[in-house]
Amino acid sequence: MGIPVQREMFTQPENNGWVRTLARFGFAAKGLVYVLIGALSLQAAFGGGGRTAGGREAVGVLGEQPFGQALLFIVGIGLLGYALWREVLALKDPGHVGKDAKGTAERVGWAVSGVISAGLALTAFQLALGRSSGGGDGSRTWVGKLMEQPFGGVLVGIAGLVVIGVGVQQFRKAMKSRFARDLSTQAMSPPERTWVFRMARVGLVSRGVVFSIIGVALIKAAIAHDPGQSKGVREALSTVAESPFGTALLVLVAAGLCAYGVYMFFCTKYSKLAHPAA
Repeated sequence: MGIPVQREMFTQPENNGWVRTLARFGFAAKGLVYVLIGALSLQAAFGGGGRTAGGREAVGVLGEQPFGQALLFIVGIGLLGYALWREVLALKDPGHVGKDAKGTAERVGWAVSGVISAGLALTAFQLALGRSSGGGDGSRTWVGKLMEQPFGGVLVGIAGLVVIGVGVQQFRKAMKSRFARDLSTQAMSPPERTWVFRMARVGLVSRGVVFSIIGVALIKAAIAHDPGQSKGVREALSTVAESPFGTALLVLVAAGLCAYGVYMFFCTKYSKLAHPAA
C-alpha cells in the first residue's frame, strides 16, 4: 500500500501561538499516557504481574517514579493543553468541517474528548498534590450519574452507539489513511513517513477495538440499567485478555496502543493542528 503525501488542506487555528504550543505539548503528554497504558498491559499479558491499565493507572505510575510529583504536574499541564486545543477545534472550527449533521457530530466529539482529557489532567494534579483521585472506575461513576437522570438509560445507550461509531471511525482512519490530512507529510523524510503511517494505522486499529468494546458495554449497561456493566479502557483490555486467544490478542492490542503513543509524539512536530490527526 502506497503512502499518500497530502497537500496542505487546512489552515492553522485562528488562535495565537500559545494555543498551538499547548496543543503540541498535549500530544506529547497524551503519547506518554498511551505508551504507559500499552506497556502496563503488555506486562500483564506476559505474566509480569499487575493488571491491564487505563489512563488513571498510567498517570498513577508516573507518580511512583523519581520526581513523580513534577512529572504529574507536567503531564497534567500537557493534558490540559490538549483539552484546550480540542475545545478550540470544536468552537472555532479552523478545519472548516461545517455545521451540518456530520460536522456538528465531529465537533461535539472533539469537545467530549477535551472534557475527558481535562478529567485525566485533574487526576494528575490531584495525585501530584497527594490527594485521592476519587478511586473507583471513572466510566462507571459517570454512567451511574447519567442513569439517575430522566431517560438516563436511553442516554447511556446513545452514548454507547456514539462510542461504537468512534471505534468504527478509528478503523476507517487507519484503513484509508485519513489521519494524513492533518499531517505535514511533505516535511517528513521517506523513512519518517513510513514509520508515522505504520504507527498511526496500528494504533488506530487498537483504539478501534477498545472503543468498540466500551461502546458495546455501555449499551449492555443501558439495557440492564446497571452501571456496573460499563467499561473503561482498563476493563476493555481485560475483556480482550479473557477472550479466546486472549493473551495473544492482548499483546497485539497493547502493542498497538504503544504505537499510538509513539504516533502522538510524531504529531508534536508534524500536526497542522487545524483538524485532529487521530
